[in-house]
Amino acid sequence: MAKNNKMFYGWWIVITAFMSMTFLFTPIVNLISFFTDPVSQELGIERSQFSLYFTIVTLVGLVVAPIAGKILKKVNIRVFMTVCTLLGALSFVGFSFASNIYVFYALSVLQGISLIAGSIVPSSVLITNWFNEKRGLALGIALSGSGLGGIILSPVVSSLINSVGWRTTYLIIGIVIAVTIVPLTAFVVRFHPSDMGLTPLGQAPTKDKNQVLSGMNQKDVLRTPSFWILCAAIIVTGIVANTMIINLAPFLTDIGATSSRAAFLLSLGSAMVIVGKLLVGRMFDKMGLTIMIIFLGLCNVLSFVFLRHADGQIAGILYATFTGFGATALTIAPSYITAYLFGEKDFSSIFGTVSMFSSLGTALSAVFGGVVYGINNSYGLVLTVLIVLSCVSAALYFLAAKTKPKYESASLPQPDQVVGNNA
Repeated sequence: MAKNNKMFYGWWIVITAFMSMTFLFTPIVNLISFFTDPVSQELGIERSQFSLYFTIVTLVGLVVAPIAGKILKKVNIRVFMTVCTLLGALSFVGFSFASNIYVFYALSVLQGISLIAGSIVPSSVLITNWFNEKRGLALGIALSGSGLGGIILSPVVSSLINSVGWRTTYLIIGIVIAVTIVPLTAFVVRFHPSDMGLTPLGQAPTKDKNQVLSGMNQKDVLRTPSFWILCAAIIVTGIVANTMIINLAPFLTDIGATSSRAAFLLSLGSAMVIVGKLLVGRMFDKMGLTIMIIFLGLCNVLSFVFLRHADGQIAGILYATFTGFGATALTIAPSYITAYLFGEKDFSSIFGTVSMFSSLGTALSAVFGGVVYGINNSYGLVLTVLIVLSCVSAALYFLAAKTKPKYESASLPQPDQVVGNNA
């Protein structure tokens, strides 16, 4: 791409993805706990009945992910993302008028569609389309929106619930989603640089608007060992990344940490997730795939080692730091490695399917934690198994990379080979 002083349009795509992760992903995924007690008390239900709605969100996501990946490249991306974003906004507005839990269950279907098809899948697909160079950095910036959203929105939502109630808070969230994201999805987003007569960052300019992308079709990808090894790696990583997030508060209580210490570690962990995504994305660009797989596996191992002693100040800080980096093995790594293995040609369909396994790993983490803990009623065994699984995850990622299938190249730089430029 020719050098000029004008900002590369792909960074507007990054901004759109960042806003979607901040104001759509975060309310759906990270803010549920603030509503559990007030909603349960007013509707006269158990906490478990309220939490069930997010299980439905996850299950819907499992079904929607591969479908969304296929649809993305066949429809107007602006219309698609706008509609899916509005479904998320509508679900929160609907929550504000709910008279029973079944309204939550029905609207959780809309949230599942919105979360996957309006945020997670298109964010990674668009950035892969727009960036050959600095892809890791772009992914890191975009996906860090979820961490920033947690830091910004958590105190705001907590304060709103206390001052105006959960119904009005849900209504405000719905309005914020529509106001902050829809203008970007409706007017800024473009599926591919060629739609604007441009080329991805790092690719030489061309006048051919029908340029052939490098990579494989999904049909052929599904026949390769590397795809199924990658999916296995992502399932294991989902368990590694989420098990102790779910069980962190009771574990810290068991080892004698105070409630204030637990809150501190949760806040610090959210902050380090942002730092981790930003740095790890750029590190993928600079250091290459193999080194980063080893690095992320080591971070996850060390996070669980230090978590055993998280009642201490230094160990707690080191846990939060390493888990912030290690968590990117589930957020940045799958998108980056998928593009590295199979190219850009049919990335949206392939990544949609890959995302299904990410959701599956996340869903299994709750079951895994409960089953392993139940063996001897100790989180010590859970942490030991998670250390082993961290190594398994890294080994599977490494094996997937080593069994990368060969395909005809369109002379585009592979992400693992790129060292970036000054664009």
